[in-house]
Amino acid sequence: MNGAALAVIPARLGSTRLPRKPLHLIAGRPLVEWVWRRVIACPQFDLVVIATDSEEIAEHGRSIGAQVELTSRDHPSGTDRVAEVARRLRYRGYPIVVNVQGDEPFVDPAHLAEAIGLVREGWEVGTVASPIESREELRSASVVKVVRGRDGGALYFSRSPIPHARDAEPAAADFASELFLRHIGIYAYEARSLQRWVELPEGELERVERLEQLRPLAGGMRIGVAVARGGVGGVDTLEDAEKAEERLRAS
Repeated sequence: MNGAALAVIPARLGSTRLPRKPLHLIAGRPLVEWVWRRVIACPQFDLVVIATDSEEIAEHGRSIGAQVELTSRDHPSGTDRVAEVARRLRYRGYPIVVNVQGDEPFVDPAHLAEAIGLVREGWEVGTVASPIESREELRSASVVKVVRGRDGGALYFSRSPIPHARDAEPAAADFASELFLRHIGIYAYEARSLQRWVELPEGELERVERLEQLRPLAGGMRIGVAVARGGVGGVDTLEDAEKAEERLRAS
């Protein structure tokens, strides 16, 4: 698939772990601005839009020259917010839509390119994973794992260690392979597939694991997973914000 790519940054003001997260100041700028600046520098995108339910966020976005869309306050996820924007008449000409989470100030342009490339190759959804580097990371419920089939498509996502090593704990050589993978939450969608995703009902696997990506997978959608190195985590807590500030001031 060829055609233009639209990046949408969903930004919701409400947050339990870091209050008013998108507007939290990091090195003098709100978090959502850092994300926007990172994404507009990516050559993969023909247009970048901030999608928000907050007039405060919208006002700041306009002040820095961002294209902003106010969306419903009732969306249960950022995916639903992105889908609302993609349905609007002015954006229907974009065959590829990318969800760039609003708390990822260090999102890697190479990862975005990998996800988009999968959709261009024919996958309904493209995402990215990186090799897990330790047993602690493999065991952590906060680290989402993914296993792939021979074609590179996702077989399952889980907070549990997958694949399960029955006979022995994984060794360093195992972690150097592409068998144990950490999911990086970047999604590129064929525009029609994005709408199909949000129209699917919530499933039992999604409810149990608390992983939204299990909904399209259980619904039969094809999710391609590119393996890439690197990747810096997002900002979920005050500690994360402090680490991000140190990194930004040092760059």
